[in-house]
Amino acid sequence: MERSLPQLPGVVVFDVGGVLSAQEGGVPEVAAALGVAADVLGPAYWRHRDGYDRGDDARTYWTAVLTDLGLTASDVEARIEAVDAVDAARWGAPTAASAELLAAVCASGTRTGILSNAPQSLAGVVRAAVWSRPLEHLVFSCDLRAAKPEPAAYAAVEAAFGVPGTDVVFLDDRPVNVEAARERGWRAHLWTGADDAWEALRAEVERG
Repeated sequence: MERSLPQLPGVVVFDVGGVLSAQEGGVPEVAAALGVAADVLGPAYWRHRDGYDRGDDARTYWTAVLTDLGLTASDVEARIEAVDAVDAARWGAPTAASAELLAAVCASGTRTGILSNAPQSLAGVVRAAVWSRPLEHLVFSCDLRAAKPEPAAYAAVEAAFGVPGTDVVFLDDRPVNVEAARERGWRAHLWTGADDAWEALRAEVERG
């Protein structure tokens, strides 16, 4: 049986990676495309990710990652476009459970949006996706040149929706991002799975 939610007060904002999409993101698929183990790729992948999420171009990011893996300059140049596309597609694909929750929030008439630390390639995938069309505002760190948990990221959401922080319900999988949101008065919840998120949103309805 399909679950539903009544309209929530204020706005509901979702993170993408680890909330709407799977926690492991693009690492397994990129590793497979490169023919390396995920645990070999992981350290290089995350070591350089912050700058990429803040708007560094794909070539800068992937060159650093693939060079760390020991690929030659010619190998790096040949693989950048392909691995970037694999990575963005994986991060931009909601899980079935998250898609169900997001659809229910949108169907309730609640104003909804995204605040995500994401590079331009992922932002482009999300903006082009059918599932993001009902969302009112999509806010990405690559456009802001600022990332959660920096105050500028949260301020951008408040400005986009035209609401104070106390009107924002937020779901994110990183405790540091949740804590920073709460410091601004956001009603932020740590994402531990879709089932818990359903309960958190129902509690927000009751709270009013």
